[in-house]
Amino acid sequence: MSTNMNFWRVIAVMCVATAFVQSKSTHHQKRATRPNICDLVYNNTLDVRCYCTKDNQNPKIFKSADCFLFAEHVKPEDDTWTAFDYLKDVTKLTFTKNNITMKYIPTEALKYTKSVLNLDIKYGNIEKVGAYAFANLSAVQEITLRGNQIKILEVNAFADHKDLAILGLDTNAIVEINRDVFVNLPSLEKLYLTNNKITTLHDRAFVHLSNLKEIEIDRNNIFSLNSETFSGLKKLQKLDLSSNSLEVIGDNTFLPLVNLRSLNLDGNKIQMLDNKAFFGLSSLQSLSLAHNNIVDIDNLKVFEGLKSLISLNLRGNKIKILKAEVMAPILTNFYGGISTLDVDDNNFPCSCQLDWFTSLMNKTQNENLKLALNNLKCQPDAALREAWSKTEEIEKNTTQTTEDEETQFQNPEYEYYDDTQLDGKFFYVDVRDLLNCTKGTKTKSEITTTTRKSPTAASTKASSPYTTTTVKTELNKELTTKPDPKLTTKYFTTETSVTQGHTTAKMAAAVAKPPENHVFAPDATSVEAKPDKIKAHRSIQEKETPDYLKSDANINLGCGMLLTVILYLIH
Repeated sequence: MSTNMNFWRVIAVMCVATAFVQSKSTHHQKRATRPNICDLVYNNTLDVRCYCTKDNQNPKIFKSADCFLFAEHVKPEDDTWTAFDYLKDVTKLTFTKNNITMKYIPTEALKYTKSVLNLDIKYGNIEKVGAYAFANLSAVQEITLRGNQIKILEVNAFADHKDLAILGLDTNAIVEINRDVFVNLPSLEKLYLTNNKITTLHDRAFVHLSNLKEIEIDRNNIFSLNSETFSGLKKLQKLDLSSNSLEVIGDNTFLPLVNLRSLNLDGNKIQMLDNKAFFGLSSLQSLSLAHNNIVDIDNLKVFEGLKSLISLNLRGNKIKILKAEVMAPILTNFYGGISTLDVDDNNFPCSCQLDWFTSLMNKTQNENLKLALNNLKCQPDAALREAWSKTEEIEKNTTQTTEDEETQFQNPEYEYYDDTQLDGKFFYVDVRDLLNCTKGTKTKSEITTTTRKSPTAASTKASSPYTTTTVKTELNKELTTKPDPKLTTKYFTTETSVTQGHTTAKMAAAVAKPPENHVFAPDATSVEAKPDKIKAHRSIQEKETPDYLKSDANINLGCGMLLTVILYLIH
């Protein structure tokens, strides 16, 4: 009996072992025949498929994959996502729109792609990014979610990614940035939120991003900022807030940004800058306030403390008053060769309050800035316009008789402006004399006509991209002297506060007619400036004696000798 029982036990164990082996074999065969997610042609019935690139050094593994949905019914927890275990070595993974639009972050697929360094999901219809949506991407360095119509970023949407350096959320529909959306991202340096619908940045929204260096929040609808908005961004170097709806920059708004170098506030609706609007920005090098609604900058301390600022853009505002006292804290910053100051396209009235621009033009080493200040335009009042019209009339009457003669000597490189290009404005350097600003009385508003002598060309030199011409001017001591027509030519650019003034060929050309009688000044060193027709005469000693003069000399000599012989014989 005992022997029979042992026999049957052995048989039972063998049956169980055989069944187990067959089961393992069947499972292995099923795995071996499962469709490959990267095979788009052969035996692929998956609802998610990818174009995959193999590693050049190891063809058995995939390096990158561009993936698409091929069915609407694929849910976030669908078994289809398990096919991504083929992509466990992929370092770059992209999801984009084919015929089917992605409507969620494929978190289940990302469980199998832990080697991904660069994730790009684009052109989807993803309403929100949930908490820890990318938690399985422990090594990810860059995440781009562009053009997905994202509206909501939940708390901890981007959290615990120690190597994440770049995060792009451009061109979505995000309305607000809450606190604790970005958490524990110690390597994040660049954050892009361009072209969303953001109206509100909640206080301390970026407080965890202590190493962030660049943030772009341009082309949104932000209307308000305060001193807590940018808390924690102590290493930020570039902040772009252009094309928003800001109206006021309040005190200490950017105080936490101690290392900020570039601040772009272009294209907002800014009307007011508080006294401490830029307080604390001692490292700021570039500030742009172009194309806003600024009328007056009258807070004397608004630019105080900006000791590193070398580029200021105020173009395209409505500025009427920009006092020298306001610019005083930063004025010397623009003396260097790389400094820039753009105040074009504003509403400055023509007055001696603008004379500090002339002083800056004389002192700056930047040729482009000299040019810009030389072309500074102002809005004349009725009295100045009348005085200018009189000088034009004098010019017209004086130059009419010599116009044809002078035309042949004009430099063909010169360009002549017409009034329509100035939109009713004058170049400030043209009207300084009429405003009597050249006598050092910057507050005097009476209009005085001053007669000046003709400018004498000193030198002309070409330097790309501008041609620079130096001219000399001096006040005529005889007030009864008739105005020189070349001096009153419109758009003449000069400086009377110094011996030599800076202008450009384009500007000087508008008045640099050849000096009267075509006589060139002794100090005119440029040969190119002289007309070809004017040539020096050879000296009298170098002239050859005409033949007829040689013949007369021989006859006179013969007569003299004959007379001498006759007188000798008589005696």
